[in-house]
Amino acid sequence: LVTASLNAIVAQRLVRVVCHDCKHETEVAPQVLIDLGVPPKEVSDYIVYKGKGEGCKTCSGTGYKGRLAVFEVMELTDELKEFILSGASSLEIKREAFRQGMRTLRQSALQKLKNGITSIEEVVRNTAADD
Repeated sequence: LVTASLNAIVAQRLVRVVCHDCKHETEVAPQVLIDLGVPPKEVSDYIVYKGKGEGCKTCSGTGYKGRLAVFEVMELTDELKEFILSGASSLEIKREAFRQGMRTLRQSALQKLKNGITSIEEVVRNTAADD
């Protein structure tokens, strides 16, 4: 009955946005990005930013101004519905959804990091490592 009426499952977290007025590039060891889940071949595409905060009136010294959502959307395809009906574990269901192209919360947050919107600290604080 649940699989007949459910179309998607959504998880969301809010990450803080790095302040535009005191934003600056920060050095990060490539291994840190790899440990977060960035594929090694993409590490060079990342420019990591952080807000200084010191004396910034825009962010009141926090280094952040505003929040933005990161999402994990699992669309329930017929294959996933079959997994559920057959009694598959949540891990098996998640692996199948990932195989079908679902982006995890961590991947969504890493995209915001890559785009210079949020910081490494926010990615770690708001998302769990992918399996």
